[in-house]
Amino acid sequence: MDAVLTFEELTAWFKEEHIEPAQTAIPNAQSRARFFPTTGGILKTMAQDSPDYTYLALDGVENCIDALKEIAQGKIHKCFIEMSACVGSCVGGPVMEKYHRSPVKDYVAVATYAGSEDFAVAQPDVTHMKQMFSPIERQEQKPSEYEIVQILREMGKFKPEHELNCGSCGYNTCREKAAAIYQGKAEISMCLPYLKERAESFSDAVVKNSPNALIVVNDSLEVQQLNDAALRLLNIRFASDVLGDTVVRILDPQVFMEVKRSGRGVYNQRAYLAEYQRYVDQTIVPAEDGRMILCIMHDVTVEEEQRQRKDEISHQTVEVADKVVEKQMRIVQEIASLLGETAAETKIAMSKLKESISDE
Repeated sequence: MDAVLTFEELTAWFKEEHIEPAQTAIPNAQSRARFFPTTGGILKTMAQDSPDYTYLALDGVENCIDALKEIAQGKIHKCFIEMSACVGSCVGGPVMEKYHRSPVKDYVAVATYAGSEDFAVAQPDVTHMKQMFSPIERQEQKPSEYEIVQILREMGKFKPEHELNCGSCGYNTCREKAAAIYQGKAEISMCLPYLKERAESFSDAVVKNSPNALIVVNDSLEVQQLNDAALRLLNIRFASDVLGDTVVRILDPQVFMEVKRSGRGVYNQRAYLAEYQRYVDQTIVPAEDGRMILCIMHDVTVEEEQRQRKDEISHQTVEVADKVVEKQMRIVQEIASLLGETAAETKIAMSKLKESISDE
């Protein structure tokens, strides 16, 4: 087949060339095959002479899909079904005169020129009506070794031992999976070890770069992990110095033991680490179904020291105020005492003066 031309393209071509096709089709009794492009047209050209069979025609993709599902489920037997994906069959196809759709008119136009009998066609001998066809397989483009290696690298597989061939992605080997990615059949994210490694890598990055101290102990209260912030807070040079040791070596184990016993976490508890002269807000919670305990410490030493200095200043201010008030009261009392003595002396002098004037 060298070319395909739709009726829509044919009509446009006629218009460009100013060609008006002549009406040459004429009714013919031996033209039953002209029903073929209509719904049920195939059935009209058949001899429906098997009494055990049911004959019906379906059109529209959804109806055809539903019918095929019923067939696959084994619900339909001895039934001849004519299926047309296009509603109305070929006369309602997607490249017909879609802007002038008229199902009834189109069917009548076909039926007008269709007869009731088959065309007179000489049939070949049945022994010659046989042809063998080889299956046409879809030829997928195969990636080169370089392209497979590059895709494997994107999946985090840099060495042959990284190719686990676990089959969790649905492919037998990692290289098959890489080829499927190259052909657009799969995504890199379909690799479970790859996703797990990325999740762990992301978690490790969060733990490592967290400004809060993170300490993980097991159910035996043995230190399993510390991040850099914890090393700085607890003045530990290397994590290996304490890994595997009980938490009592670096912290008071009492709160850890309580969390382990109760199974309930402690949240934002203010604590003073006397050995390190640090104040922290600590959250200690069980994890991994109680098999691990996670401790998160936020260093609030500067904040606590500022609060203590503020309290000290407030206390000193109150003391100064008390002293000032006490001193003022003492002065007032002294002044009152002096005024009282002066008033008494004045009264005595005035009394004496009054008596002497009276005597004269």
